Amino acid sequence: MVKKISWRKKWSGHGRTGRTADYGPESADLLPANQIGFRPGHSTETAVLRVLSNILLAVDRGDVAALILLDLSAAFDTVDYEILLQRLQTTYGISDVAHRWFRSYVLGRSQYVRIGTSCSSVIDLICGVPQGSVLGPVLFILYTAGLISLIESHGLTLHLYADDTQVYGSCPASNVDAFSAKLTACSCAVASWIQSNRLQLNSDKLKFCGVRRRDASTSCPGLRCSSTGPRSTQFSRCVISVFLSTQTW
Repeated sequence: MVKKISWRKKWSGHGRTGRTADYGPESADLLPANQIGFRPGHSTETAVLRVLSNILLAVDRGDVAALILLDLSAAFDTVDYEILLQRLQTTYGISDVAHRWFRSYVLGRSQYVRIGTSCSSVIDLICGVPQGSVLGPVLFILYTAGLISLIESHGLTLHLYADDTQVYGSCPASNVDAFSAKLTACSCAVASWIQSNRLQLNSDKLKFCGVRRRDASTSCPGLRCSSTGPRSTQFSRCVISVFLSTQTW
């Protein structure tokens, strides 16, 4: 379901974004550098090239690597208003008149479903930034920025494009077991963070890839997430063997 926005609030969002262009989140360095969704000069190609380049460089020096692909279900529609407003105030220092403006922007929304000439009853919304707005993507990025520091605290690298997250890292072949434990701890912590922030992982798009040289005798790292409990995650797994030419130029 798509939450549309009235032309008045859309115009207001354009105006607010325009007026804060010189003083807003991007100029104040509040938007994460490794979140490139909805940012000028970036695209999905940027994300693919950066992740692929880093992984191939690691494998080229003899390491084994791992890549975790995460995707959220109905990401924009599950942003909790109260958590968002609290985060804008406590994390980003938005208060007073500015905070009241954001509060009036996200609260007081309602929706109904229409099929032909039949309409459902109107319900008040408690979550979901409006799609088709200018501020919606910015608010989503600010809402999920805490995920970045969480993943980095486990010693892994990540790259985000909107609600798609790529978590990756590498290790020497002799440290595969310790690296697998790190990946497991990080993935469980991420699942817990997503649940506590009332978001939901898309189980159909969870992927785990182990990457190694084709001529390597070592095993690839793996995940050992619990199959029960609130932190359970089910990943599709694959192993990629990379052929790297030894020719020098």
